[in-house]
Amino acid sequence: MRPRSRVTWMDRSGEVIYGSVMKGRYQVYFERARIPIAAVDGLGRVRESNPAFRSAVARTAEELDGVLAEELLAPGEIDAQRPHWRMLALGRLDVYRTRVRLVRGDGAVICARVSASVEHRADGLPWRAVAVLDEISSAAPVLSPLQGEVLRLVAAGASNAQIARRLYLTRQAVDYHLVRLRAKLGAESRSALAGRAFVLGLFVPGVWPPVLHPPLAGTGAPECGYWTPRN
Repeated sequence: MRPRSRVTWMDRSGEVIYGSVMKGRYQVYFERARIPIAAVDGLGRVRESNPAFRSAVARTAEELDGVLAEELLAPGEIDAQRPHWRMLALGRLDVYRTRVRLVRGDGAVICARVSASVEHRADGLPWRAVAVLDEISSAAPVLSPLQGEVLRLVAAGASNAQIARRLYLTRQAVDYHLVRLRAKLGAESRSALAGRAFVLGLFVPGVWPPVLHPPLAGTGAPECGYWTPRN
């Protein structure tokens, strides 16, 4: 087991060395690789990311530079992942693979497999973790266009009767779709549907009335479009 003091020294002094090597040996590979790659320093900060990674998480290089990697994790993921990433930073773990939920810059939540490996300096101290993403998909359940519109109207505060009139449905049909939505989203009640939808990243944050996210490119998921509303 390596002493904690050595890791602390690495965290403070590794920044200059890190930058110079990234600009040389790895920069061309980072920029051209089609798979999402990011490098995290011993303090858990994102120090480098390639265009594929920035596209996957819908963030710019400026938004990612220096941000704590755990800030990219969806709610509920941090506590589960922090012990493993800390072991990487301390040099007690060389490779770590897991599936995580990440929050994109646009608020959508994605699932991805993360493969992280530690690179050591010449003196044997852990230097950085290089993380690669693959098997990226939407974390949200796939909804039909009609289910998406029912959910959107529920989140906007519409009653079952109003939803039925707007979408040309019977009350029984609305009840059926609400039951299906509760099962898909894991909501305990009708009133919990909107909250679950935001947690899963189905809605664009900060927009009112609620707007559904379009499907992620390349996931093969059908669009959560809008059912033609009644004027």
